[in-house]
Formats: sequence, C-alpha cells, structure tokens
Amino acid sequence: MDGSSVDHRLLFAALPTPVLVMDPDLVIVDANEAYLAATMTSRESIVGRPVFDVFPDKGEDEPRARLRESLRRVVRERVVDTAPIQKYAVARPESAGGGMETRYWAPVNAPVLGPGGELLWVINRVEDVTAYMQARELAGELQARTERMASEVFARQELQEQNQSMHALLDSLDTAVVGCDAAGLPVLHNEAARSLFGDLADGTPVQEWAQHRYTFHPDGRSVPGNDVPLMRALRGERVRDAEVVFRRPGQPRQFFRVNGRPVVGQTGLAAVVALHEVTGHRRATKYKECELEIAQRTSKPDPVDVVLADIVQVIGGMLEWSAVEFWTVDDVTQVLRRATCWAEPGHDRLGRTPYPLRCGQDLPGHAWQTANPVWAQDLPIDDLGASRSALAIPITSGSAVLGVLVCYSDTSEVPDDTRTAIMTGIGAHIGEFLARRRAERLTTELDRTRDEFIALVGHELRTPLTSVQAYTDTLLEEAHLPDEHRVMLQVMQRNTAALHAIVMKLLDVAGLRAGHIDLHPQFIDLTVVVRAAVDNARTSAATRVTIETNLPPVAPLHGDPARLRQVVDELLSNALTWARDDSTIVLNLHTDPLTVTLAVSNAGERIPADERDRLFDLFFRSDAVRHSGIPGSGLGLTIVRAIVEQHGGTIRVGETDEAATTFTVRLPTQMDPPPTPPMRARLPERPG
Repeated sequence: MDGSSVDHRLLFAALPTPVLVMDPDLVIVDANEAYLAATMTSRESIVGRPVFDVFPDKGEDEPRARLRESLRRVVRERVVDTAPIQKYAVARPESAGGGMETRYWAPVNAPVLGPGGELLWVINRVEDVTAYMQARELAGELQARTERMASEVFARQELQEQNQSMHALLDSLDTAVVGCDAAGLPVLHNEAARSLFGDLADGTPVQEWAQHRYTFHPDGRSVPGNDVPLMRALRGERVRDAEVVFRRPGQPRQFFRVNGRPVVGQTGLAAVVALHEVTGHRRATKYKECELEIAQRTSKPDPVDVVLADIVQVIGGMLEWSAVEFWTVDDVTQVLRRATCWAEPGHDRLGRTPYPLRCGQDLPGHAWQTANPVWAQDLPIDDLGASRSALAIPITSGSAVLGVLVCYSDTSEVPDDTRTAIMTGIGAHIGEFLARRRAERLTTELDRTRDEFIALVGHELRTPLTSVQAYTDTLLEEAHLPDEHRVMLQVMQRNTAALHAIVMKLLDVAGLRAGHIDLHPQFIDLTVVVRAAVDNARTSAATRVTIETNLPPVAPLHGDPARLRQVVDELLSNALTWARDDSTIVLNLHTDPLTVTLAVSNAGERIPADERDRLFDLFFRSDAVRHSGIPGSGLGLTIVRAIVEQHGGTIRVGETDEAATTFTVRLPTQMDPPPTPPMRARLPERPG
C-alpha cells in the first residue's frame, strides 16, 4: 500500500497502546482513545493543560520525580527514555460507580524531531500494569519467585514493544538514523537510512561505508572509514553538527549534518548517529552568496563582455555547475550567438550545440522561444554514453528576451522548482544589468547626437543671420527710406536679433556641454558683478517690481566675470518674468573663506513639484509658460547650470512649499585646475 494513503490521524486514534502527545513545554496536545480509556479522562479535560497539572506529582514521590526528569531528558537530549512505573489515583466516571481507582502505568517517553532537528513533540506511551502491580502488592513471600519471573516476562515484552514503537517512530522520520554494536556492525536503522545506504545496513561494517558511498568533507577531502561520524561516536565522542558529503557516481552531491553519541547501558547498541540532509539549505545559501557576488560584478564599469565572462565564472564556480554558457540575441539577424562560456577542467563546455541558433532551436533557442526556464536531461556529452542535465534561463527586460543563460551539470539532475526560481532570480539580475547598460549607451549616444545637432544648427544659422542683420542695418541707414519700409525693417531687425540671441545660447549650451569653450578665470569681486547686473535689471524692469539686494562689501572669487555675469542676468530675468505686480525680488550674496552663495528669490507663481527636476533640462518650458504666451527658448537655466558646474559649483531650486521661489548658487572661492586640455574656441561676446 502506498504510505501516502494512510490516514495517520485515524491510525494514531486506533492504537491499542495508550499514547499521549505533548509539546516541548510538556503541555498536552493530544491523546488517543486507549489513553483516554486507561486514564478515565476526556480529551476536552486534558488537552491544552500541562501534564503535571492533569496528573499532579508530589515532591517526595521518587517515581513521579523520576518521570519528570525522564521527560526533561527527552526534551533536553532528544533521546528515548523509560521512566519507572507510576501509581495514580484516577476518578471513576459516575456510570462506573464513581469514587477513586488506583492505576499503575509503565511509561516510555520519546522525542519527535522536525526536518531541521528541532523538537516538535514528546510522546508518552504507557502500559497499563495495574493488574500486575496489584498482584504484586497482594502477593507475599510465596509469590516472590513468580513475581520475578513475571517481571522478566514483562520486561522482555516491554522491551519488544518499546523497540517496535521506537522503530515505528524512527521510520516516520526523514532523518536517517543508524546504530551499531561494539564491533562496528549495524544493528539499528530506519527507512530513511535504508534509502540512503541500501544494503550496507544489512551487515557491512560501518568503517567500510565511506568507500561505498564516496564520503567527503565539505572542502572536498575524502573521509577515511575510521573517521565517519558513527565510528567517532563508537570511540566515545559526542558528534555535534558534523558535515559530510555523499557523491555517488552520476548523482548530485548530498550534504548532511550529523549528530551522534555513544550509547551506554543498552545491550547490543553501542553508538548511534542521525543524518539530516541539508542540501537544499546549503544550495539556498550558496545562491544568495552568488547573487551578492553578481551584484558586485555588475556594479563595476567594466565592458559588458568582461562582466558577462565574470558572471558565468561566478555562477559555475559557486553553484557547482560543470559548465555555463551565455547566449545573446542578435538584434539584426535574430539569432542566438554564444557570447561567453566557462567550464570546469576536463568538461566539454560547448557540448554539441550548433552555432548560431534560431528561435526554438536546441535548448537555448527553446528557452528564448518560450521565455520560460527549460530543463533538459540525458544530454550526450561524449562517446561513452554519459549524460548530463542542463537548465536554460531566458534573460529578459520587460517582454523582450536579451539572452539565454545555460547551466550544465555532469549529473542527472531532477528538475527542482526552488532551484529554478533562484536561478531565475539570478537571471533577473543579469537582465537588469544588460538593460541598464543598454540604456546608458543609448543615453550617451542621444546626448552626443543632441549636442552635435545643436552645434550644427547654431553654426549653420549664425552665418545667414549675420548677413541678414548687416543688410538690415545698412538699409535702415538710408535717409530717404519710406516710413512703412523702415517699420518693416525694424521688425526684421528685432526678430533677427532675438533669433541671433537664441543661436548664441544654443552655441553656449553645446560648447559648455561638450567642453569646447574656454573659461577665463581671474580673481574678481563678485559683489561688483552682481551690482552691475542688478543696475541693468532695474533699468529694464517695469516699475511694478522692486529689486532688493543684500550684498557684502567684497566677495572675492576666482572665476570668469563674463560667465558669472551671464548667470546673474539669467536668474534676474527669470525672477522678473515670474514676479507678481508690486512684489519684491530679493538677491542675497553671502561669502565665507571657502564658498560664495548667491540666492535670488521672487514671490511669483510656485513651481509644480513634477516640474522642479526638469527646470534645468534643455528646451524645457513649463506648462504655465506655454499657456501664458511668455516668450522664451528654454535655454537660460540650462546655460546657468552649465556655467555654474564649469566653475565647480552647484545650483538648486527651493522646495515647492516655501513662500518664495529661490534659486541658490554655491561657488567655491578657488577653482580647481581644469581636468581637460585648454578648450579650442571661445564664445563671441553677448550683445549688450
């Protein structure tokens, strides 16, 4: 019968032997019907209560104290323990006449361990020996010999039942348990041990097991037969958390944590060990370490092909794959091409995979086609008929497949959902890295193309604009020019001047971003520069706006006076554009030995939060500007930031919840030497 079809709850309830189940705190969890009948109790009256509250003990009662110690020993040492016969006064139910009835029980206590070796429950099995004890009490000297014989029979029977119970309990565990006698011959094993060691448990000396099961230390050293954990326990050593690895030919490695100890006072049993498999836990730990290592590798600025080569080596070495390949999708030909691979020494890393691969072809092509992890088994790798397994993980960015990671094993792997999920997570790290690098490359190309376009447009427009301006100025000098022609020429003059200013700003932006413009720093007094800009702004501004200044007498600075004047002019122009009627623009200048801080504030319309981060972007104009018809090119603040950053400074705008909008510029008083050679050209002077 299939063991999975057995209802263990019904089996437990129907056991004829009284059994009580407690948690590690000795609180009653359950009892079978035989136990309830023997103790004349009900499940409702005892479940959830400490066992010694249900059956109180007395400090001077030695057998009861030994029972308590027996239960504590089971909890503490996770061993089976037999307690002395207990005597209890049990209340008879009213249907049986009521009153108290004396009962004698012979208890055996045993632990039930979980997969991780933790204590789940304590089982208390009792044998009702009331009749025997009553006969013993009533018998006199004449029955002494009979009692001794009965005791021996009982002991043998109890030992047999105890062994049966112990074997049933051990067989229910997924932890392998093995015991041997003083000669090193196996005398005890459960079903898990039988599955692990096979016919070795039928009489092969324990010291020979290592050579049959290819036993190793975690670092790869082989374990001699006399040093296997069971032999160490047989020599009197308490083995705690020892780690061993079994590597049978053609099978994956299995990692075990082993605990063992010598056994004293048990006929025929001299040592016992328990082997708990920790392969899954160890793999999960290794995968987490591998993810961290990959995150570090992908954070480096190395070329993509170098990083991918490092990644496949990390995956193969840390996760114990025999070979790892990375295939990339060729955007032009729409085929998979092997970008890099790694293999352990002696392994055919390329296998028999054709090159290149189309969508759906072979294992990598199948993973690309389905966009899902794919396991493959029994893959041929040589002429000897050997086989291996492989796992292919598609590397995606959104819905697009960027590549395929293929990991090969030289053992027959069983598809594992947990392992697949973890490898998919590693693939996600790689996909994020490739998408990020692609985005960075596209951004760089876009910036370069945009700068080249701006420079090209600026230079191509400046020459014809200069000619138009020159001819317009010449025509306006004509003394006999009709008035209507003069008005039209003046309109042309104003518009060409405005267009020329935009072209010069474009050239400014392109030059500053590309680093093709010289700065001419010198020791200046920024107070003088700011005062001149303010005087010019007051002259051109409407009388409805007031400009207040708080300037120090002197603000020494090492910088380009023309460029810094351009910064102040743009900030004041921006403030005048947005200042409300009859409001005040405040300009503060503060200096200390290391920095100079310039702040320009106006109480105009607040900047929306979603636009603050874009204020300095090229050609950005807010919704309010576009809808109100305010002229502008969206270049001024971009130029300001470029000039400030060329001076080694920063510019920021205040928070949206502040009463006024404030642009703050911080500049170092001493400029660092430029990191690049002198620039090739200088901007023409701005008009006016």
